[in-house]
Amino acid sequence: MAKRTFQKNNLKWIHISQPSQQDFDHLKDAFDFHPLVSESIVSPTLHPALEEYKDHLFLILHFPIIFREKVANLAMEVDFIITKNTIITITYQPYKRLEEFFDKIAENPETQKRFQNHTAGKLVYAIIDWLLNYLINDIDVLGVEITRIEDEIFETPSHQIVEDISHARRDILDFRRIITATQPVLEILPQAAIKFYGDDMDPYFADLVTTEHRIRHLVENHRETIEALNATHESLLSSRTSSVVGVLTVFSAILLPLNFIASLWGTNYEYLPLSHHPYGFWILSGAMVFIAAGLVAIFRHKRWL
Repeated sequence: MAKRTFQKNNLKWIHISQPSQQDFDHLKDAFDFHPLVSESIVSPTLHPALEEYKDHLFLILHFPIIFREKVANLAMEVDFIITKNTIITITYQPYKRLEEFFDKIAENPETQKRFQNHTAGKLVYAIIDWLLNYLINDIDVLGVEITRIEDEIFETPSHQIVEDISHARRDILDFRRIITATQPVLEILPQAAIKFYGDDMDPYFADLVTTEHRIRHLVENHRETIEALNATHESLLSSRTSSVVGVLTVFSAILLPLNFIASLWGTNYEYLPLSHHPYGFWILSGAMVFIAAGLVAIFRHKRWL
């Protein structure tokens, strides 16, 4: 429900957050956009897209918002309606990162000088580049979390690590899913920008493609790392479980003959060996200790203990 405008010479940027029907009606009256554009901006779009028209471009991009508080992540949609000297950006939820860049442009004369005597193309590049570089910061935060998980796996293993790994995998998969859908649009954007603004824009929008490739490469590295850590953690848990089960099995094997002897000599028969012997109890106990010690020695020799 917020509309903000920045204008410097012929360059104009209109940013609308959570647009109302009144905002849509105003855009329709003030600008001669294609009817398909007017229809598309009424509600969020599931997929990124780029549409070229005679005197304007319509660009839809999605940017992942990763929450480290273990809640559901978001795909933040930003719609760009681009003319030679005017940019209109629309977000359907408050997007602090974009509003932060708007403040930087509107309030800093030094920043404004970068866009003087330029078409809107350079400002479009600057907006997208700003948002993409924020994603690199998000990836760095994910990298720190992965490093922490790796340290805990080998130093202080706990059941909490299973949950931490699951949340990190979800964050990386959400990030990857959103940025992968954006890739085809960013790759064709330089061609559209050159046709719309001229060859001068080629290095700028080619740089966006390079940044997007770098982001995908980093995300893939994190995905492979967290999957390897998950497999390692499962192997360590399996090894520890097998070790515990092995020790319990060995002790069961030691106690089994002892229980058999104790049960046999505990029957109520009148004639049992050593039942009337004055040292029968001690002889039987010594025999059981000897059997247990012999079994322990055998298991140690076979490295079962």
